[in-house]
Amino acid sequence: KWDSNVIETFDIARLTVNADVGYYSWRCPKPLKNRDVITLRSWLPMGADYIIMNYSVKHPKYPPRKDLVRAVSIQTGYLIQSTGPKSCVITYLAQVDPKGSLPKWVVNKSSQFLAPKAMKKMYKAGAAAWLDRAPINDPTVS
Repeated sequence: KWDSNVIETFDIARLTVNADVGYYSWRCPKPLKNRDVITLRSWLPMGADYIIMNYSVKHPKYPPRKDLVRAVSIQTGYLIQSTGPKSCVITYLAQVDPKGSLPKWVVNKSSQFLAPKAMKKMYKAGAAAWLDRAPINDPTVS
């Protein structure tokens, strides 16, 4: 709910206790077409820290849609490091090819403000309080 650009997100398949395949689509600013992605997501508790990683996969039941551009998550993830009983540092990595006919300079320039904006939205939505309540192995953190 913290990301107002989300169109739709759902789990496709649970692979292991720490991995699943999921679908995610989001709104892009006009005049760009909206994007979607299917990813293999995995997560791992590491003591007081937590790592979440994903990358794009294909799924036969979810081919690219005509109304969306299928983006590619080359490697995306979060490293959540505990800094105390009620605090953490989140490191966000995103190497994504948005596909479509976007000039590289537009992609590079937009990445300078999109990732920080997403982190600010997460913070404002109370993610820190939510993380305090979430079970350590909850895949919905991704």
